[in-house]
Amino acid sequence: MIEIFKTDIQEEMQAVFVRETLQKSFPMAGICFDLDDQDRILRIEDETIDPSKVVSIVNSVGSSCRLIPDKICQSSSNSADDIQKFWEESFEKNHAMWGFEPSISAILVKDFFLEQNIGNILIPGIGYGRNATVFINSGISVTGIEISKTAIDIANANSTHPLKIFHGSVTDMPFDNHLYQGIFCYGLLYLLNETQRRKMVNDCYKQLMPGGWMVFTLISKSSPNYGKGKELAKDTFEIGNGGQLFFYDLSTVHEQFEQFGLAEVVEIEEPNSHAIDKPSFKFFLVKCKK
Repeated sequence: MIEIFKTDIQEEMQAVFVRETLQKSFPMAGICFDLDDQDRILRIEDETIDPSKVVSIVNSVGSSCRLIPDKICQSSSNSADDIQKFWEESFEKNHAMWGFEPSISAILVKDFFLEQNIGNILIPGIGYGRNATVFINSGISVTGIEISKTAIDIANANSTHPLKIFHGSVTDMPFDNHLYQGIFCYGLLYLLNETQRRKMVNDCYKQLMPGGWMVFTLISKSSPNYGKGKELAKDTFEIGNGGQLFFYDLSTVHEQFEQFGLAEVVEIEEPNSHAIDKPSFKFFLVKCKK
């Protein structure tokens, strides 16, 4: 749950002190301030929150605080409409923003799927198809899901093979009743909020046939872009105009996937496609078997 509070806090140092004080009583909570907001907003995200306790703690350190029960934290809601708008605008503006070479993750997973004799896969968040090609060229049948119509058009325009892509949000899975031998999800799960992440992993597992494998590429807290941008919730930071990134560590990986046949977690690096002189991004490659 997320609670929003109005405060009288003006200075960043004061906000840091109050956040550290609150963190002692809410150690697992995501706590952040928006001092640019006219209400000097305090956001707290946790499984349960006692607003009266928050107010008491803030008041005890010399600041004023009150609950705003009807103010919605839009940046953390991350609805399907929010996601669609973000990605439609991104692909319209930047088109093939990551180039057409497959990611290192896709190449590694392609080799792994071939070793497991996997002949058909589902790729949620297929984008404009750059990671699909490496599977198709290896004889693996690919079905995709993509929220951006622009990305689907780019994929079809640049593919030498017919592509089967469902147009819609992964939050609305499933789009068919087929059970797949493999599922590969690159650069998507960590763009969702907690409820959406849990639903998507569960939906992918349901569409996996017994003995099948699903592999997720998740951005790590050790990546150099961790902590950049406005903090929206615990380990969640704003990107672009309305997007968000949730960063994983080994603890959250195990928490998310342990019940879904977690078999292996490997940390890998992906080069920064926007600047060759910038440090690589760090990801977890998470393999689960049903």
